[in-house]
Amino acid sequence: MSLTRKVTIIVILVFLISALANLVIQQVFIMPSFMALEKETASKNAERALGAIQRELDQIIPSVSDWAYWTDTYNYVKGQKPDYAEQNLDVGSTLEGMKINFLGIFDTSGKAVWSQGFDLKTGETIDLGTMTETTLPVDHPLLQHKNLESVVKGIVNTPHAAMLVVAKPILTNDRKGPIAGTMIMGRFLDDVAVQRIGEQTRLPIAIEKINQQIVPSDSISGSGSRQGLNYSDLKWIETPEMWQIFTTISDIFGHPLLTLQVDTSRDISAQGAKAVKQSLWVLAATGMLMMLVLWKMLQQALLRPITKLTEHALLIGENDNLQVRLDLKREDEVGVLADTFDQMVDRIAETRRRLIDQSYHSGIAEMASGVLHNIGNALTPLNIRLLSLQQELGTAPLAEMELATAELADPCTPSDRRVDLVQFVELAGGEMASLIKDSQEKLAASIKQVGEVQEILTDQQRYSRSVRVIEPVDMVAVMKDVEAGLSPETRDALHLEITSSVTDIGTVAGSRAALQQVVANLLINAAESIQSTGTAPGRVIVTAEHEDLHGQSMVGLRFVDNGAGIDPDHLGRLFERGFSTKNREGSGYGLHWSANTVQALGGRLSVESAGVGSGACLHVLLPVAENRAQKITETDKDHDGLRN
Repeated sequence: MSLTRKVTIIVILVFLISALANLVIQQVFIMPSFMALEKETASKNAERALGAIQRELDQIIPSVSDWAYWTDTYNYVKGQKPDYAEQNLDVGSTLEGMKINFLGIFDTSGKAVWSQGFDLKTGETIDLGTMTETTLPVDHPLLQHKNLESVVKGIVNTPHAAMLVVAKPILTNDRKGPIAGTMIMGRFLDDVAVQRIGEQTRLPIAIEKINQQIVPSDSISGSGSRQGLNYSDLKWIETPEMWQIFTTISDIFGHPLLTLQVDTSRDISAQGAKAVKQSLWVLAATGMLMMLVLWKMLQQALLRPITKLTEHALLIGENDNLQVRLDLKREDEVGVLADTFDQMVDRIAETRRRLIDQSYHSGIAEMASGVLHNIGNALTPLNIRLLSLQQELGTAPLAEMELATAELADPCTPSDRRVDLVQFVELAGGEMASLIKDSQEKLAASIKQVGEVQEILTDQQRYSRSVRVIEPVDMVAVMKDVEAGLSPETRDALHLEITSSVTDIGTVAGSRAALQQVVANLLINAAESIQSTGTAPGRVIVTAEHEDLHGQSMVGLRFVDNGAGIDPDHLGRLFERGFSTKNREGSGYGLHWSANTVQALGGRLSVESAGVGSGACLHVLLPVAENRAQKITETDKDHDGLRN
C-alpha cells in the first residue's frame, strides 16, 4: 500500500472518528441536557399550575376576613342581631358579587347559623351536601381553630364540583374573642375555573375527580403541600410530542380527590435536536473541508516530495543511472533527505568507479596468479627432467673419448695400447648411444611439458578474448595425461586409481586444457596432503556418477584421498583466493582458480572431509557432453582490458 493511500485512509479515519466523537458527545451530553432542561421546564409548569390553584384559594381569604372579623357577624352568631341575615345575606347579590359558590356561618358547636350554596351560572341556590346541612361535625377540619389568627383552607368535595374553601374564626371588628363561630366561603374548582387558570398560566391543564382520574392511583407516590393545598409527588409520562405530568390533589380530610394533568410540549428537545442536527451537518461540512485542506497540504508538503523521491530511487534502481539527481531544493526534513540521497548516489557512483578500476586490476592479478600457478605446476616436472638430463649428460665420457681418439690418431701409439683404446671407444660409444637415446626420451617428455604450458597460455588467451571452445572431453585420458606429467616426487607420493565408473560415464563438456590444470591441481594437493602424514605412497580413488544440478544433467567426479584431511573450520574457506594451510609463498591460488574455472564451464567444485586425519573428497560437477562439440561464447565485461 502506497504512503499516499495510507495517509488518505488515516485522514478519513480521523474525520470519521471526530464525527463519531461529536455525535457521541451531542447524544450523550448535549441532548440529555436539553431533555433535562425540558423536564425541568415541565416540572416548573406543573408547579405553576399548582401555584395558580393556590392563588385561587388565597383570593377567597380577603372576603372571608371581611365577614369573619365583623362585629355584626359576631353578634349575629351570638343571637344579638336577628336582622343581620335580612340586611346582609342576600344570596344573589352577596354571593355573586364575591364570585363565591358557598357561604356558611357556623357556631362553635358546628350548627349552621346560616348556610347557602349558589350556582353562579344559573343564579340558583343549590344543595352542596354536607356543607349545606344544618350541622357540621364538631371535629370537622374547617371548624378547628387553634387561635384567633387561624385560617383553615383546602378543597372539599360537593355534588356539583370540587370546591376551594377557606374558614376563619368569627371575631369582633378589633379581632377579639372569644371565638363566636366559623365563617366559611367556597368557590367551585370547575371547568370555568380550570379554563381561567389555564389562561393565566398559558398551560394546557386538566383537572378531574379521582373517580375519573387520568392515571391510576397506584402510580402516585409521596406527597407535597402548598399552605392548605395537599398533592402527591409528580408523575412523569414521556411521549414523542410532550411531557405529561400528573399529581393527585387531596381534600381537606387528606383523601385523594382530584387529578391534575399539565402537558408540556417538547419544543426544547425538538429545537435541541434540530440544533444538534444542524451542528452535525456544519461540523461534517467543516470537517470535510478541513480534511480536504489537510490532505492537500500533506500532498503538497510531504506526499508529493516523498513520491518523487521514491520514483527517483526506483528509476535509479531500474536504469542503473547514477548521473541523475533529485535536487528538490527544500529546507525541511524532506529536503534534507533528498540532499542526503543525492550525496549517497554521488558516493555510490564514485565507489562504483573505484570498484571497476580495482576489479580490473584485481582480475588481471587473479588471472595472472592462476596462470602462473598452473605454469608453475607444469614447469616443475619439466625443470626436474632437464636437471636430470643435464646430470646424465655431465657423466658422459667425452673427454676420455677425445683423448682415446687422439692417441689412436697418433702413429706412435703401440699396437697393444691401440687395441685397448679401440675397446674403450667401442664401450664408450655404446654408453653414449644409450645416453643419447635416454636423453631423446626425456627431451620428448620435456617438449610435451612445454606444449602443456603453451596450451595453458593458449587457453588463457582464448578466455581473455571471451571465447572458449567447449568440446567433449574424456576425463580418463585427461587424468592419465596429468599423471604422466607429474613430477617424480608427486607421482611417487600417490597411487591414482581410476575406477570403471569413470570409464563408463562417458565424456563431459569442457575445455581439455582447463580440465587438465584442474585435475593437476587436485592431484598435487592430494599428494602434498598425503606427504604431510608421512605415510606415502597414498592413494587417490576417482569415481563417477550421473547427477542433476538445477535440472541439468551433470557428471559427478569424486577424487577421494587418504591424506591429512581438512579441519572443519577451513572447509568454508578452502576455495578463497590466497587461502592456504601450507605456509609457503605462492600457495592458495590453485584450488581458487580451479573452482572458478569449473564454474565458468557450467559446473561446480566442492569439498567434503570428516576432519583432520580422515582424508578428503573433492567433488567436481561437469555438464554431460552432447553428441557433437559445441562452441559457447561467454562475454565478461570485467575483462575488456584484456582483449587488446
